[in-house]
Amino acid sequence: MSTSTIADQAQTHLATTARRLYDAEVALHIARQSNVDAWIRAAGDQLHEAVLAHSAAMLAKPLRSPAE
Repeated sequence: MSTSTIADQAQTHLATTARRLYDAEVALHIARQSNVDAWIRAAGDQLHEAVLAHSAAMLAKPLRSPAE
């Protein structure tokens, strides 16, 4: 597998986790408006998982040289 393919896959994974993070933030906002504790707790748990996944994707992303 070429380096650019690995970098492209990492970028795609990063974009996917970023979207998941955004969606989880929105879900938590909506859950808070519901005032249903179980929904808020579940949305908070999902946000926590999304933060961890996005952080891991950020750390795993290969660095590209400025020329690329």
